[in-house]
Amino acid sequence: MGNYAAKRGFHTQSELARAVGCSRSSVSFWESPQALPLPPRLSRLASLLEVSPTQLLDECEIPTLRGFRLAAYLRQTDAAKALHLNGKGTSSDVERGRQAIPARWIPILARLFWQREAAIRGLSALLLGAP
Repeated sequence: MGNYAAKRGFHTQSELARAVGCSRSSVSFWESPQALPLPPRLSRLASLLEVSPTQLLDECEIPTLRGFRLAAYLRQTDAAKALHLNGKGTSSDVERGRQAIPARWIPILARLFWQREAAIRGLSALLLGAP
């Protein structure tokens, strides 16, 4: 988060916290692997830093669909094929958090990435700010 924040003129955790509307200690937690921002804060933070929520999560080493896919040694085209898609465009949008994970994909992705379905649903909710 620090690299993105500095590029956008937030040079201290306090400055970023004021802009997001939280405490400096919250920003400190987010920069460690101890905690994640709640979805509304993650969305606000991504907007302020002009990046996608997925980019922030990738930097924080938090599991993402892309991370799950790479850990399973799969290419986007491999995942698209398992989902019975003609191209990787839709799966790319889902992977980047620009589109919700379709419910019918969840069990397929869970098996493909060796994850629980709840983990896949949780990522979708986190990235899209769903409750």
